[in-house]
Amino acid sequence: MKSFIEDHSRLTKKFLEKIDKQEIASWLLNEGYYPEQNVLPPSFTVNNLKLNKIPYNLETSKELIKISYPKSNIYSRVFSIQHPFLYHDIVYYLIENWKTITDKLFDEDLKIHSYSFPIPIDTTKSGSLGKLRAGRLIYEWLEMAEKDLIVDAYKYNFIIKSDITNFYKSIYTHSIAWAIHGRKESIEDQNSLKLFGSKIDKFFQYANGKRTNGIPIGSALSDLIAEILLSDVDLRISKRLATQNIKFVATRFKDDYRFLCNTEEDASKIIKALRDELEEFNLLINEEKTCIEKLPQGLYRKHDRDYYDSSLKNDSNILFKTFELTLLRVLDIHRVYRGTSIIEKFLCELLDSSHKLKIRFTTKNNELQYKEIAKTFSLLILLKRESPKALCHVLSIIEMIFVENFRVHRNLKEDIKLLVLEEIKKANNQESEYEVIWYIFFSKYMSLGLNYKEVEKSLNKKVSLNPLVMSILKGKQDFFKDALSLKLFINPKESVTESLAKTLSVFDKGQN
Repeated sequence: MKSFIEDHSRLTKKFLEKIDKQEIASWLLNEGYYPEQNVLPPSFTVNNLKLNKIPYNLETSKELIKISYPKSNIYSRVFSIQHPFLYHDIVYYLIENWKTITDKLFDEDLKIHSYSFPIPIDTTKSGSLGKLRAGRLIYEWLEMAEKDLIVDAYKYNFIIKSDITNFYKSIYTHSIAWAIHGRKESIEDQNSLKLFGSKIDKFFQYANGKRTNGIPIGSALSDLIAEILLSDVDLRISKRLATQNIKFVATRFKDDYRFLCNTEEDASKIIKALRDELEEFNLLINEEKTCIEKLPQGLYRKHDRDYYDSSLKNDSNILFKTFELTLLRVLDIHRVYRGTSIIEKFLCELLDSSHKLKIRFTTKNNELQYKEIAKTFSLLILLKRESPKALCHVLSIIEMIFVENFRVHRNLKEDIKLLVLEEIKKANNQESEYEVIWYIFFSKYMSLGLNYKEVEKSLNKKVSLNPLVMSILKGKQDFFKDALSLKLFINPKESVTESLAKTLSVFDKGQN
């Protein structure tokens, strides 16, 4: 029986080799510049960042533009945007040395197979790239990896799960060159900067106020650098375990590892190898999230098992009452298994593969139908409060409800306007720049008629000082003003040509 895990790496490499590296550069510079689609609205997009014949070689320290994105009501992840000139130059040196990079990423001795190559490859059309960011929601990879691991699981007895503590924040920029060229050679080159890895190290420092600790979270470029670094770690682990004659199969998504092995003794040796090799790069294994489980336990996520019977994925029409009760079931599961993407998964299932709404409101009388719509708006906002990162999903569904029902219920736009105003106030009080940006974008996109001067006056100092917030309010780029010739922002009304759900494409995986 063939290994789907090995096939995944082999096919990724095969299709990647057929893509022109200039096309890869263009994708990294434009599609890969901003964080993934559910972090910032589509006004934040790049249209004309091209690969120059020579680098900018900007030697001025710049600060990152940051946006705090809630993983839950307690924890947030800070996404960052690099200055485009510095971002360009990192891409420039990677593309100039693309063969070296791909050889590192797909070394024949690698036995840990990555599912997080950040550039989307269109496997249906040879030599082409997809448009969506690869692995944009963590549960997509977990589902794929689970299915692929299951094929090999019968050969093994145990599964190891582990990840890296504060991975992106902990990356030492000098270690980028270590992973590409070797530690000794890189250290010797730190002053002369003859090695391209040393140049990349320098540009990451300049993009982050000359700091050597941490790389920005969010761009596909940072994800690619992380892959280069961890591919070297994975190669070291692979070779080390080979010398110990340990039989295993392993996958990785970003900093999240899964190993299958036969004995607890082998599991302990694998964890030690992972810990030791990470420490060589000043990275730490997450002890709290590292565990050894007897197979088949650990192959399937408990929250998915609990949700399976309630899933609406295969329903083409969802009655309001079914939506209501399933939402309550989702909340129950979410509160038991916090930190999962079960809420986003549920929201994905409310639209079909054509991004049309599957919820069906009563047709008995208009008054009852309006009441169901009003309850749906309220329930969606309450669901968002449990998982703030689901906001773009919620707004997309609200738009679809409006589009399908505004001819019958003429006051729906005013209802949505009042809802958005109330949510902006709450987001401002909580200093949630992320939510403020999305709500202002949505109100402009939907032409809700808010008084934006009054909105601006109402914002507290911290929120109003964020240049991303001000860009949305002003309708023009208010950041990296020395690079205004590069189009990094477009007006909300011009940024969506179809529905918000289709533009964001955050619902596609709900149909798989």
